[in-house]
Amino acid sequence: MRKLLLLLPLALAACSTPTMTEAPAKAPSASAALSKGGFVHSVTGSGVFDIAPGDKASLEVSIQQDASGKVSGQVYARAIDLSIFGLAPSQLWYEPTCMRVVGNTAYIGLIVTKSTDPVTFPVGQLHVFWVRDGGPGGADVGHLGPSWGYDPAGLICSDTPPTDLLPADLFTQGNIVVR
Repeated sequence: MRKLLLLLPLALAACSTPTMTEAPAKAPSASAALSKGGFVHSVTGSGVFDIAPGDKASLEVSIQQDASGKVSGQVYARAIDLSIFGLAPSQLWYEPTCMRVVGNTAYIGLIVTKSTDPVTFPVGQLHVFWVRDGGPGGADVGHLGPSWGYDPAGLICSDTPPTDLLPADLFTQGNIVVR
């Protein structure tokens, strides 16, 4: 009887071991989690553009696009130094109007929703942001600016604007992820 009692826990443990069909599922990949949330693309992260003396800005991006093409999220940008243009530092908040992802590059239409310099950057003004994700350890490049200067024909989400209008500035700090 004593021997039977000692074997009982082993027998119970063997019976509770999952079979191949009952084995716990692996954690979903990031892209599977993105799709499960209804999103097919996203652009997230933060970075600093240190373009030239007197031209430095930082941004934080969190934008998602669902299967129907609807975009949501926000971009927060800080013009740290715009002295090259004779402007004071400012802060801008944007909401996306559209997004197009081609490989590791995202093209995003934005609208200013809040600004600490409404004369230079009025609420309602359209802007564009494009970014190429350089991957782990790679350099990210992109640019953020007013549509009238960088995408006057409004092509950012339907076709790539002329490349001479879209500067490629290096993110000197941070990381932007395009999925």
